[in-house]
Order: sequence, then C-alpha cells, then structure tokens
Amino acid sequence: MKQEDVGFLETRWEQEPYCKVCGSGVFWQECEHCDEYGFTHHDCGEDTCCCRTPENNVVCDVCDGKHGWYVCPDCDRKDVKP
Repeated sequence: MKQEDVGFLETRWEQEPYCKVCGSGVFWQECEHCDEYGFTHHDCGEDTCCCRTPENNVVCDVCDGKHGWYVCPDCDRKDVKP
C-alpha cells in the first residue's frame, strides 16, 4: 500500500495506523533485504575495500531505507514498495 493511504488515529496512549481506503487497521511489514537502519551493504567506492570497520552505507532499494512498509489485510492492493 502507498504511504499516502496510511492515516494515524490519535488514541489516548499512542497513534494507531489505519488504511484510509477501507478504514481497517494496518500492520508493519519489516523488509528482509536490509538491516534495521535501512541499509543493505557497504560500498566505499573502491575496488578493494581497505576500511578498518566497514559499516553498511547503501540504502535499500526495496523499502527506500525505511526498513519496511505498512500492509492492509483487507485491501487487495499489492504494491511491492510503499
């Protein structure tokens, strides 16, 4: 589902996400292709990396670095990316 189709309902304790199309609750699907920060791998631009502690710095192209997306169980919309 697209990001603009997700709304947030202010409750007493927190904000609850919901689908603006059908009104049902949505859940967060974590991306399996990246780490918890939205990166997939390390690329320092060199053919042979000489970094002492290489850290992932390439943004995930599946979730655009968001580490996941919202899914509506009631809508039939099956977009791969948010």
